[in-house]
Formats: sequence, C-alpha cells, structure tokens
Amino acid sequence: MNIFGPNRKKCIRLPELDYTAPGAYYLTMCVQDRLWMFGNVINETMCLSSVGEMIQKAWLDLPNHDPHVSLDEFMVMPNHLHGIVVLTECQADIPLRAGTRPAPTGCAMSLIDVARRFKSSTTVQYIRGVKRYHWPPFHKRLWQRGYFDHIVRNNADLNRVREYIRNNPKNWETDPENQKSFRS
Repeated sequence: MNIFGPNRKKCIRLPELDYTAPGAYYLTMCVQDRLWMFGNVINETMCLSSVGEMIQKAWLDLPNHDPHVSLDEFMVMPNHLHGIVVLTECQADIPLRAGTRPAPTGCAMSLIDVARRFKSSTTVQYIRGVKRYHWPPFHKRLWQRGYFDHIVRNNADLNRVREYIRNNPKNWETDPENQKSFRS
C-alpha cells in the first residue's frame, strides 16, 4: 500500500531535522533523464557549454538572494551539479532586501528553499535560452524531482566532500552518471 498516493514520491528529507539550521549541506541535483546539457569532461577537466555557464552563474548568484546563504566548493558536471551550501545564523542587524525574506516562518531560507529557487530560476533561464539561443528543449522538466543532500557533520567530513567535488571531473570516466545512453 502506497501511503503517499499513486503519484507521490516518498520524501527523503529527514523530518526530525531542521533544514534551516546553520551548517553546511552537500547537494547533488541531476538533469531530468540525465541528459548531457552542461558541457563535457575533456582531459579530466569540465568544459562548460553555454547552458553550463548559465547554471554556474545561477549557482554563484544564490547568496545574493539571502545574506544567510553562502557557497563553498561546487562543480557543474555534464548532467548534474554538486555543491556545498552554507546556511549561517540569522542576525537582526543584517538588512534584507525586498522580496528576499521568506514568509514570516523564519529569517532565512531553508535548504529546500535554496534548492527550489535554484531549480526554478535555472529552468526559467533555460526556457529563455531555448527561445534566444536555440538551446535544445527539454522534455517536461529540466531537473529531476528532488535532490540528494548530506548534512556535513564536521571539518573532516567537509574536507572529504570538497575533495570528492573537486575530483569529480577526474573520476568522470568511471562515474555511474557517465553513461553514453544519457547523452543528448
């Protein structure tokens, strides 16, 4: 029996955790159908396409929407993105620009809000790119539903995740996400 209904996926977020809590969070977001849209790995170096450049710019823009969001290591790959988002403590003396404050439930965006904002803004920008730059249209959605997240627990964990992200292009040939059938 599916208690989530016929069309609902089980939420993988841990209900007992506060995803607005200060800390570092490691995210992986994948393109729908894992199509190669963001570039290619050549000689163990990620070479971004114009779509990949847009994705990278949108990722780097995330802290401009909330002063409590900062970024650490990240890597845009041909069909996914790895990144570390750092949520900081809310402070009353940091002014918020109009439209950047979430509903009165708190003073900062949650990790879920950050991921939602990123996916939404990049989808809108991609649709514009289809019209302006003749990027190939995507089928139904740009991003897969959901994302993988990992709460970074300590400095050793942070350094391990950073190293994994940095080495992702070097390990692309053996990465399960690198499947020829996924290329667009």
